[in-house]
Amino acid sequence: MSTTDDTTPTTPKTEGAATLEGVLPLHGITLLGTVVAGDASRALIRAGDGTITQVRPGDRIGQATLLVIEPGLIHLSRDGETQALAMP
Repeated sequence: MSTTDDTTPTTPKTEGAATLEGVLPLHGITLLGTVVAGDASRALIRAGDGTITQVRPGDRIGQATLLVIEPGLIHLSRDGETQALAMP
């Protein structure tokens, strides 16, 4: 059985900003990329402190829980409210 990954290419703007100090927002998180592959879906995020982390549905991101990963987009839940975060 084969699995096909739907990897979202990192936009040139995001790629350039991810490596430059002071370009990405210092508040909250920035979505750097996504891989949509069923149960193996994952996203790459950058925290305001510069930490880059790979996350999967169900993982906690600060006070929020990652619900769903779509190409170039993640959905988070915090205090019963859902929020979408797209790649810049």
